[in-house]
Amino acid sequence: MAAVAVSDSLILRTVLGAPMVFLVSGHAVLRALGLRTTSVSQHLAYAVGASLAAGIGGGFALNAAGFLTPLGWAVWLCAVTTAGALVAAGRRDTPGLPTWPAPAKVRLWQGAMMALAVLVATGAYALAVRDEAAYREFKYTEFWMLPSPDGEPGRLTVAVRSAETQAQRFDLEIIIEGQAFATFRSIGIAPGETWARDIQGPVSATRQRAEARLYRLEDNRLYRSVSTVVPPI
Repeated sequence: MAAVAVSDSLILRTVLGAPMVFLVSGHAVLRALGLRTTSVSQHLAYAVGASLAAGIGGGFALNAAGFLTPLGWAVWLCAVTTAGALVAAGRRDTPGLPTWPAPAKVRLWQGAMMALAVLVATGAYALAVRDEAAYREFKYTEFWMLPSPDGEPGRLTVAVRSAETQAQRFDLEIIIEGQAFATFRSIGIAPGETWARDIQGPVSATRQRAEARLYRLEDNRLYRSVSTVVPPI
């Protein structure tokens, strides 16, 4: 819990967190319940299952408390383990642990295969972490045209917000009822910048359709197209 609170190291959190998530907390719960197991493999299987159950319950509890964070998980797992250990220590009928079996002999080729498997798994995990860090979610330039918020007749607002990786230049054309109404040439917009204009369109008692077309200057192709209704009288 202290390591999670003071460090954001992925390796440190994995080394310390994995045993708590998959084994230690469940082992403490088994000892607190006084559940007797007859073999090490059975005890480990029960401990893993109890750990997963404690983790699922912790997910619901932390989500309800608004504390679903790495530190929240560390606090939960430490609390479950500590409570289980204290209850087990206070029990008079806590069963003994099963005897650890004699270690099996590992041949050289078996050790080499296990080392290779660990190397492959570690390499795959490292590649996944690298790809996740380099992943850039697709972003696009936003373009919109809306009637005036106060409903002023003929009033429109058109805007462009750039999400490009570098500065871009655009041409903007506004068409009302099939006729060109306004044109803005070579609008330069930096990444993250927003360009906006209020436009006074023709005032009419009937609803008129307005369309805005955004062209990227570098290839003169239609980039975005939006439409709205000009507020009538």
